[in-house]
Amino acid sequence: MMRVGMIGLGRMGGPMAGRLLDAGLPLTLWARRPASLAALAARGAAVADSPAALAAGSDCVLTCLPRPADVEAVAADVLAGARPGSALVEMSTIDPETSRRVAAAARARGVDYLDAPVSGGPEGAARGTLTIMVGGEARALERCRPVLQALGARIHHMGPAGSGHLAKLCNQVLTGVAYAAVAEAVVLGAKGGLDPARLLEVLSTSSGRSRTLEQAGPAMLARAFDASFTADLAAKDLECALAAGRALTARLLLASTAHQCYVEMRGLGLGHLDQAAVVIPAERIAGITVGARPT
Repeated sequence: MMRVGMIGLGRMGGPMAGRLLDAGLPLTLWARRPASLAALAARGAAVADSPAALAAGSDCVLTCLPRPADVEAVAADVLAGARPGSALVEMSTIDPETSRRVAAAARARGVDYLDAPVSGGPEGAARGTLTIMVGGEARALERCRPVLQALGARIHHMGPAGSGHLAKLCNQVLTGVAYAAVAEAVVLGAKGGLDPARLLEVLSTSSGRSRTLEQAGPAMLARAFDASFTADLAAKDLECALAAGRALTARLLLASTAHQCYVEMRGLGLGHLDQAAVVIPAERIAGITVGARPT
């Protein structure tokens, strides 16, 4: 049975680690915040003293971290201890250029590399129903597939190293733009005197219907802004997408505009809120607050 190490136990990584334990995989953890280890250690996960020590005892190391700089720093520590023939599976949302640099460093150490970012949120992570977008060699994917199957219901091989991260950024462009668009639509309607709840009911059966509308609209009306996915991370993901666009000479006008909406939230001290709170700056400019009207 493959011995698994995992680094990054936040909103996504924590429930993913729980799924690995549910699958009966031997699991070792390392985290910068020791408090995040306690519940998983109580369930039987081992705890390593360092990323290098974790890698030395693992056949497959998973990383799920916030930002590209975090990924490169942790990967360097992991590869310092990783055994040739082991695998590094990078599951964060980062830019393809960073991913390919980590892949090259892994190859130099004789370590297989997969980029395997996920979509599905904390709920999907807890249920093991994530969509996983994989870049890297098919041989390495087949070797690590039993680990990934504990986490995701759909595993898609997208191409060579960096392809998984690029696919995830395409998803984040759609999501980031869509949340900002929903915010503008509901604020426009409310400013013009429409009942926001009635408007959402109409839009949900019209051509503007989308999964994002069905998630973001009710959250905006209910002011349910406890973070499932923060505006700070939405801004970071769009920054990664814009970097990829520059590298590929691909125009990303809508992504750039949406990025500014989340940067605006940061400037207002709202970056810790869920990305559905992107409605708040639009509300302030319009001088209204969207909310379901009492019946």
